[in-house]
Amino acid sequence: MKLARFIFPVLLWSLASSACADNIYSLIRQGRLKEAADSLSGVSTASTRDGNLLFFRSLLEENADRAAQLMEAALKTSVAAVYRQEIYYRLAQYNFLAGDYTRLAQLVSEYRAFWEAGKYRQEMLRFSILIDERNRAYDAGIRQADRYLLEYNSGSAYQWGIIDKARLMRGFDKNVAAHRLLRGLSREKSGPGVAPALYLLATEAIAEKNTDNAVFYYNLLREGYPAAVGLETLVSRMGVLSHALDDDNQAERITGTYYSVQVGVFSVKGNANRQADMFKAYDRKIEIKQKKISDVKYHVVYVGRFTNYEEARKFKTMLEANHNEVYQVVAR
Repeated sequence: MKLARFIFPVLLWSLASSACADNIYSLIRQGRLKEAADSLSGVSTASTRDGNLLFFRSLLEENADRAAQLMEAALKTSVAAVYRQEIYYRLAQYNFLAGDYTRLAQLVSEYRAFWEAGKYRQEMLRFSILIDERNRAYDAGIRQADRYLLEYNSGSAYQWGIIDKARLMRGFDKNVAAHRLLRGLSREKSGPGVAPALYLLATEAIAEKNTDNAVFYYNLLREGYPAAVGLETLVSRMGVLSHALDDDNQAERITGTYYSVQVGVFSVKGNANRQADMFKAYDRKIEIKQKKISDVKYHVVYVGRFTNYEEARKFKTMLEANHNEVYQVVAR
């Protein structure tokens, strides 16, 4: 009877503690940070586990370094299992961004040992692949990527796996195979891997000094993903490439009957029309021509017709300065 009197209050305390922790965590996930902070300040360490409190405080901490310190401290205390997995995942993200690959490798190894089929298994497998890439262990990384793709063979997870494998293959000097993977992914109608694939294809073309392909993939990226990270970087890198190639265009100068400035390549006709409208103020002939590339139809926007290459080049330079974009002179 005395044992029952003892167990019942402990059980009630445990349930109340769990409910309180779940409530604070729920407020944080909903973005109700002020309410979560107020609730947390009113909770004593006696009513919920210290590890849970440290984790909640880390989620409300604005300084990333301090947040990571709180999470590391939480791992050393008693923290609920439901939060422990998330702590490992968030610390893995932090250490990846901070460039601490030694700690990242430890976290990935421990997570996979504790939770082989855990909630963040996919993400931890990708971190493991990235560690191999960082260490230039490309052969091992490719094998990991292949195993990953066998397990995640569709959807968003599959697309990220293709991006990872393509990067590894480029590092391993298997550029043709990497290009084939990226080209296939770039043709997908949607998904998180399409924009990175277009970006990587553009950087590949820039490295090869292939201005046509560089501008082509840049235009597709800008059309489909106008807010994509890396657009400004591509503009900067292609600007240098474009100027370098202006003086090395003897074939176009000899074979072209006239020259135009290509200002966009679009998969959607409506987008091509809107792009064309932007250049009507220059009082130059504007044309939209259909072009088929790898069995896919695109709409190319041309501005002006010049019999002299230098005139076309000067016009292109003026357009680039006005629109902060990269265009190209093409012989037609």
